[in-house]
Amino acid sequence: MPNAAKTGPEPGVGATGAKKASLEERALDELKHYAIITLYLWVLFVLFATYKRMLLHENGISVWNESFAIVNALIFGKVILIFQALKLGQRLKGLALAWIVLGRSLMFTIVLILFHIVEEAIRAWFNDLPLATSIQDFGGGTLLGFATYAAIFFVALIPFFAISEVAEVIGADALWKLMFASGRKAFKLVQE
Repeated sequence: MPNAAKTGPEPGVGATGAKKASLEERALDELKHYAIITLYLWVLFVLFATYKRMLLHENGISVWNESFAIVNALIFGKVILIFQALKLGQRLKGLALAWIVLGRSLMFTIVLILFHIVEEAIRAWFNDLPLATSIQDFGGGTLLGFATYAAIFFVALIPFFAISEVAEVIGADALWKLMFASGRKAFKLVQE
């Protein structure tokens, strides 16, 4: 009896011919992505906390310990992953890369600021303080302080989303090799 011809793609291969990632591979990829986001945010939050501590120390005011920055980074890293999974900023995909980066930075700045306000409110509630106290701690309680805090977040997120978008265009493996592999680099980019 002759062999029957295969009519569909091989198991584990999608309609485009690309091999589908297994659940384990996708989980590992998600974990790597989460680790990178968390590391980036942790550095950012440690810098914020250190700067805030220096400013407040000058006036004899105490502030939360810098070690809380890793908790913030873990929480906000997951928040970013969730909102990325929800395709926040997907409508920007047709624009130039610069506008995508700026738009996503702005959107995620708003998300992070909102979650930071919620975090401060929870801290105030936990410490039996009025809600107004938590708002006062955020950017000094002034509109200018709040806007400055938001602007710093926005500017700090630009390189993160620029690298993320470039990785999506040229491939994460190619970007990793370009950034961290030793030796001469030769990549050919083809605009589609």
